[in-house]
Amino acid sequence: MSTVYDEAGQALRKSPLYVDSDAIAEIEEAGGSFDEGSQEAVRERLEDASTPIFVAVLPAAAETAGDATDLARAAGENGSYLVVLPDGAAAAASDTLPPGAVQQAATDARDAADDGDFEAFLTGFVDRVEEIDANGSGAASSGDSEGGSDGDDGSWIPLGIIAAAAGGGFLLYRRSKRNRERAELAPVRSALDEDVTAYGEELADLDLDLRSPGAVPEEAKQEYARALDLYENAKTQADKVERPGQLQPVTAALDEGRWLLASVRARLAGEEPPARRLPCFFDPRHGPSVEEVSWAPPGGVARDVPACAADATKIKDGLDPDVRLVPVGGGERRPYWDAGPAYGGWAGGYYGGFLPGILWGTVLGSSLTWGGYGGEGGGFDSGGAGGGWGDGGGWGDGGGGFDGGGFDGGGW
Repeated sequence: MSTVYDEAGQALRKSPLYVDSDAIAEIEEAGGSFDEGSQEAVRERLEDASTPIFVAVLPAAAETAGDATDLARAAGENGSYLVVLPDGAAAAASDTLPPGAVQQAATDARDAADDGDFEAFLTGFVDRVEEIDANGSGAASSGDSEGGSDGDDGSWIPLGIIAAAAGGGFLLYRRSKRNRERAELAPVRSALDEDVTAYGEELADLDLDLRSPGAVPEEAKQEYARALDLYENAKTQADKVERPGQLQPVTAALDEGRWLLASVRARLAGEEPPARRLPCFFDPRHGPSVEEVSWAPPGGVARDVPACAADATKIKDGLDPDVRLVPVGGGERRPYWDAGPAYGGWAGGYYGGFLPGILWGTVLGSSLTWGGYGGEGGGFDSGGAGGGWGDGGGWGDGGGGFDGGGFDGGGW
């Protein structure tokens, strides 16, 4: 049976911060605060840390279910780990730095923060662990110097050097990847803003129809209300996007909303609402497709793709469809399937599990097939993108075992 530590450890393989939903409720009940904005600030600080640090915020019941050592084993990554409970009690473990020093860093960071301010506590903890790493010693922890012989004090140094060398490669990779994602996000965010704006205009047009004289079916009113909610949610989520891969939930919401709007139009016209289908392949802003047509990318092999009525007619007449051109930087615009792997999350929200099949032979399709933008950075959750560091990967067996890990009994 899996424990809360197992679940947290699995999550830490994808992000250095895990926050249990029950813990948030308990923090708020205790008068503390750790909202989404604060969580994102801590997550960014952890991702930019000079040494691998992982934090799990767990409910009070976790105190008797395990400790930071259990969390580290479940995550399978070398580094420093911190488990924090809603009352501020903290347990630390590390196999790259002296565990006692890391535990002391947690205690000092908690004491320096205002009661219940988890953002200040956790960012302060990262600062202190980085200092320990930079100093290359456990001088920050008086307990370490008192707790062992000279041999014990020096035994972790070679392991720390090995871990630092291995971890340095990962840090360079992680920082390079994050910088790349930030650079790629600008044009993709611009494309998303265009999508959200176009959807908002469709909502506004339909609102006029709903206000016009005559009976409006109750189903149409409910579907329009749901479509409006999706619009508000999409705007909110779009503002929070920091990586291309985070676009997927936004475009998925827009896709569902456009299908609802098509259903509303059908009901207003006295027709049967359309079945739920993939959006038009050539431009998801065209709304739900009506049929599949045979299409081939330039120099590629033909395949069946979903198309709206207008584009299906153009292709049958030997004409070019109305293709969605998206920004790729420098003022250039290309068809989204040739705009690069950064558009993986954007396309994944629209076409889900049908990618990368319908994109085979295109730039985006190739990157998704080979996992060029999978894992932590983005892609889509339909199994197309892989790669990354592997299940339970990390830096191998070096770095020594974990020590400490117990809660210090403190708290706010």
